[in-house]
Amino acid sequence: MAEVTPFHFRSAELVKDQVSAHVLTILRGQPPEAKPRSDSEKWGGTAGNGRGIHEEFNRRLGLQWAWFRQMLSVTITIADLFEFEGKLPPAERPDDAAIGVMVERQFRFLPQPISVHVGPKEVTISFSEESPTAKEEAARLASRASKRAAEGNYSKAISAWKRALELQPTLRGARLELAMALVERGDTDGAKNQLIEVLRLNARDHRACVVLGNLYVQSENDLATGERFFRRALDSSPNDSWAMNGLAAIAARRGQMDDAINLFEKAIAANPELPNPHHGLALTYYRMDHLEQAEAALDVLFTKTKAQDVRSMPVFINGRALYADIEKALAQKQHPDAFKAVENLRAEAERLSGYPVRVEEGDFKDKIGAIIQMAWKHGRDYHLIRCRKSYPPHLLTHLTAHELTHLRLESEARKIGKNRLFTTNTATEQVAMERMQGDIRRIQRLGYPGDSVQGLVKSLFVGLAGCLYNCPLDMLIEAELRETMPVLHAAQFESVLLMATEAWDATSQRDIRQVTPPMIFRASLAMNGAVALFLDHLFRGATDLASRYQKLEAFGLSQRLFQHWQSRQPQLGPGDEYALVDEFADILGVREWFAWKPDPGPHQVTESSSQEGATNAGLLKEKYPAAVRHCLDALKRYDKMPVEKVQEIAFEVAVLGRNGLDYASPEPKYTLKSLPDEQFTGLHLMCLMYAGFKRIAPEQDMGMDLNEPFLTALELFQKGESGS
Repeated sequence: MAEVTPFHFRSAELVKDQVSAHVLTILRGQPPEAKPRSDSEKWGGTAGNGRGIHEEFNRRLGLQWAWFRQMLSVTITIADLFEFEGKLPPAERPDDAAIGVMVERQFRFLPQPISVHVGPKEVTISFSEESPTAKEEAARLASRASKRAAEGNYSKAISAWKRALELQPTLRGARLELAMALVERGDTDGAKNQLIEVLRLNARDHRACVVLGNLYVQSENDLATGERFFRRALDSSPNDSWAMNGLAAIAARRGQMDDAINLFEKAIAANPELPNPHHGLALTYYRMDHLEQAEAALDVLFTKTKAQDVRSMPVFINGRALYADIEKALAQKQHPDAFKAVENLRAEAERLSGYPVRVEEGDFKDKIGAIIQMAWKHGRDYHLIRCRKSYPPHLLTHLTAHELTHLRLESEARKIGKNRLFTTNTATEQVAMERMQGDIRRIQRLGYPGDSVQGLVKSLFVGLAGCLYNCPLDMLIEAELRETMPVLHAAQFESVLLMATEAWDATSQRDIRQVTPPMIFRASLAMNGAVALFLDHLFRGATDLASRYQKLEAFGLSQRLFQHWQSRQPQLGPGDEYALVDEFADILGVREWFAWKPDPGPHQVTESSSQEGATNAGLLKEKYPAAVRHCLDALKRYDKMPVEKVQEIAFEVAVLGRNGLDYASPEPKYTLKSLPDEQFTGLHLMCLMYAGFKRIAPEQDMGMDLNEPFLTALELFQKGESGS
């Protein structure tokens, strides 16, 4: 063990007497055994140029301090002398002279000279204590360095700590913090040297052992040495959560997952607010493909732990990246259940609205995820949801659920006579354009043609109006989906995170800002920032989207919008969401840029559904031989396919089949992205979907009378027959 302790002289009373004599004679203005001098000589030289009694007293007291200041000592085992040089202790004890050389080499950082006493197993090093003035200045510098490090200014922090240690080499806390700052700057060798010197001063300093353990594991992949230092820390401090976390990480890297989980949980129990073991636990579960447990561990990380300062932020950054990976994997894993839940939501929306819902994929000019066209707004006998074609199937479920919730909100408002139709018209457009005339002239001066600028600003005005209508409603919808559809959580996270990133990328482009009127740009940023604040709140810290907007001028408006939404959301009933749109417009100063029209009620159908192929049990029976053949083809295709590919095909057909499949026609008029370069009949697609779901979700009722031909095909497949 090595620890700095006071070194006691044998003649302590003699020292006390000598110190007292010196202090008393200095107080009298006369050094020990000095001859009396003139007043001028005693207190500052020639008459008329003296410095005063207090300054002379302080000077003489400082000169005398070195004579009687206290001695300190460090005791360290001979084994540690070797270990701190990276060597194994020899079988036979070296002679005292060799040990003395090691001590001189390892303790040259202490105030010199030092005295060394070598014992059988330990060595004691004695040295003079630093002066009070030096210790006071060292403490001030160390405090300043800690503040700089907490701000992330490691360069200034390191410089201040080094100056502090020059004044007080035994200041262990400063030396430890200097080491951690050097780690942040990538100077691992410098950090190791400082940590070893901390342990030379006190070999039981568990914090230094932990940092050293982490350095050996992370920088050198030396798990054995890292483990030794972590266990040394626990010997000194059995509840050190950092040391337990280090041992857990080593166990995980060795593939000892159960041990790792046990140690991470112990570290969490020892210090629930420490974020690192929560992240380690989640990562371990993720590597074991225990996605739900990994998600739960990160939920605790984001809601129950604290970042001490900027040095803790990498844990949260890495945790958020891991959470995104987990949610993506969960969204794909939960897709069958999510699809079924959304189909139930669709059936409920159809019942409530009185019209069927069709879903199709398409391309959008802007980066829109999905839109819904209500039957009563478009003169149809069906609602149409259009989703972005490039979205993967497991995200289409979320987009569809979002638009179906739009439909439910509007249907409920219609039933009680509170539905209104949001619109822009010539009058509202004129108001907006007049307010932006100065901006239009500025953009024209950049060299853009007048007509082009007018058209651009009009399209931006229409886009802003659409955002204004959707922003508060989308927040309501996503909050409801989060509360009512847990099976959709993962897909929702991945989907809205993608759209939020796209929104930031669009508004952060300089060329877009250059040609956008400031009022439109500011309002867009404010709403995007409000949505970012909402999502950070919705996902309880698993995202940090609002940080992108915090330094922008519009962020104050973002905060007002989100806080207003929070205050109003619990009180809203059917149709009240439209008042929320008005209130957002008032905050943004664009209330006159849109208008409301009353819902006209029942509408005239001018466009009927072209849905193909009604369910016809008799027709399916007639198609029995063809159905057997197509089911057998599906079984052969799927036999050697990974389940992920089977799922991709089955769900693509399911999405396509939402609008009906013409299984009466023998014409192969359908194509699939998942099976390119092929064409299929409607019946063939139905068989592919039926056989696919029998593989990935056998308990799900597909609502198709294909069980008999499927069982016949399965029997033929097992016998190895062709079925032709």
